[in-house]
Amino acid sequence: MLNDKGEKRKKVMSILKSMKTGIILPHGEKVDQEKRQGHLNAFSLAGIGIGGVIGAGFFLGSGLAVREAGPSVTLAFLLGGMVMMQVLGAMTSINVNRLEPGSFRVYVQEFLGSYAGFLLGWSVFISSILGVGSEAIAMGVFAHYWFPHLPLPIFAMSFLVIIILMNMMNMDKFGKIESGMAALKVIALLAFILIGGYALFLHSNFSPQRPFSGWIAFFPKGYFGLLQSMLVIIFSFAGISAVAMAGRQVTRPLVEIPRAGMMMSIGAIGLYVLSMLVLVMILAWNSVSTNKSPFVQAFQTIGFNWAAIAMNGIILLAAFSVMAASYYASIELLVSLSTAKQAPSYFLQHSHRGFYRNAWLAVAIGALIVVGMSFLLPSSIYNYLISASSYFTFLNWSLNLVTYLIWRKKKKENETFDSRLIWGRPGAYGTIIAIVILFIMSLRVHDFRMGFYAAAGFISMISISYVFWSRKHLHLT
Repeated sequence: MLNDKGEKRKKVMSILKSMKTGIILPHGEKVDQEKRQGHLNAFSLAGIGIGGVIGAGFFLGSGLAVREAGPSVTLAFLLGGMVMMQVLGAMTSINVNRLEPGSFRVYVQEFLGSYAGFLLGWSVFISSILGVGSEAIAMGVFAHYWFPHLPLPIFAMSFLVIIILMNMMNMDKFGKIESGMAALKVIALLAFILIGGYALFLHSNFSPQRPFSGWIAFFPKGYFGLLQSMLVIIFSFAGISAVAMAGRQVTRPLVEIPRAGMMMSIGAIGLYVLSMLVLVMILAWNSVSTNKSPFVQAFQTIGFNWAAIAMNGIILLAAFSVMAASYYASIELLVSLSTAKQAPSYFLQHSHRGFYRNAWLAVAIGALIVVGMSFLLPSSIYNYLISASSYFTFLNWSLNLVTYLIWRKKKKENETFDSRLIWGRPGAYGTIIAIVILFIMSLRVHDFRMGFYAAAGFISMISISYVFWSRKHLHLT
């Protein structure tokens, strides 16, 4: 059995894991209804959700979206938010009615079959490993801002090694640190909006861009550019599971989860759209660098170097906490799959310190391989990682929406709640069609195609593994 410190650590990190992956502690599967009631209200849950959504994928990857869409990236984030709301509404509708502990994989497997559940579980795990790698590389980019003469991969690998070693310890206070970092990210974006707004309207020595001066200025690459940018934008919204799968952490799930979903959606979309609006009014879209955060670049452009340094430091710390959370979540994902007998029981072995030694080692090897590739592949590897993760998000969201449609047909009489975030069947079908269109359009971008090839390769490996797993566990011939 795990020692007391190990158990305490798991309680502290339960919200964190659901925030990043939607998979709750595997040994919570048999917790009764009363024990699932927690201490969070709608406001606190929405705050955690917003902090979980905002990561290095936005602070660094948004530069890629701006280069693809130009000033219309503001509209792209609004459209991406609408897609996110439909998926969040679908997930919330099912989970509030059933409040089953575990992950959304449980519902997918129930309504779509064992293959879909197996595919979703392992896809989310691989996406989590890629997320750890992308956060490490992003941290390398942020640190490279201060030490431009040192190779970026050295920074990325150093940060990753620190995170690996940290996850060998019992970090009882890490949940509070992560909550603080989530608040810091929100404050940083609000500060960017306010300081940037001051520079645009009150700073006489700066001439703003004119992104709304005409059709060509707003859509420099046409509609295609806007659609092609959506892959990065979907990645920025990927961590929406916090609210949908929080039945055990809130006091009144039927009331608080829907409220939190609405507040998180409005808050995240508002922060993204407003910050992008300020950004494209400060920077010419074709001057945005993908080698550093566009927010840091914007502060440099208006001559606020002190703000650029502060912003870079904040997002470095925030990315560090997100990577630590993602690493821990990856371990718990693997343990969850092992508990569900969809991964070898080998990963359930733990040390006397209270952590799963073999799962920790497997995640370490996977993350080191991903970051190690940055030594060998071009500098665009960050683009490959976030695009591959985004394709997994497309798969995840599509399975969630199909599950929602089937649930509506098969739901019980007492399952009456339907989230206001999703527009019923039309919303689900429309969102699935939108995802297909965005998927096709994203393949026009070379770096995104590379990410798709990687994601397709992993999905093929998962499917082949399922054949062998099903023969062993389902007695198929």
